[in-house]
Amino acid sequence: MKWLIDGYNVLISNELGHDNSARERFRRLIEAYFSGKQVEVTIVYDSRGSITIQRERLTSSISAVYVDNADQYIIDMIEGSSHPRSIILVTDDRDIVQAVRDLRPQRRSTAEFLSLITPSYSHGWEEKKPERETQGNIERYLSLFDMESDD
Repeated sequence: MKWLIDGYNVLISNELGHDNSARERFRRLIEAYFSGKQVEVTIVYDSRGSITIQRERLTSSISAVYVDNADQYIIDMIEGSSHPRSIILVTDDRDIVQAVRDLRPQRRSTAEFLSLITPSYSHGWEEKKPERETQGNIERYLSLFDMESDD
């Protein structure tokens, strides 16, 4: 099974950012989810201005590819596949979906994919804070700042 992920489409359409730290968080989520699974994963990013394809091997089964036109690269990968139906395409880009429709790759929306790799995903990268501090945390904070409890 091959996963082909439209990287910036996932990040930007879900308002997760598009800088190095956003790509790094996304990479860690993908690595954690696919660890130990027998799949090939390619995350495709636009790198406007670069005429060469830059491939970065993240793990033995996960790569990030930086190309001048990510949409066309994804379309070419699916069109060039001998088994396009075994590809799982992750994108919300209508032009890509329309271009490969007849080849019938499997498709996941970006929100579906994020929910798959992060079951607690709600929207954004924010971690949920506890509604109130626990007694253990309060005691830890007090000891860190060399203070005593008022109890």
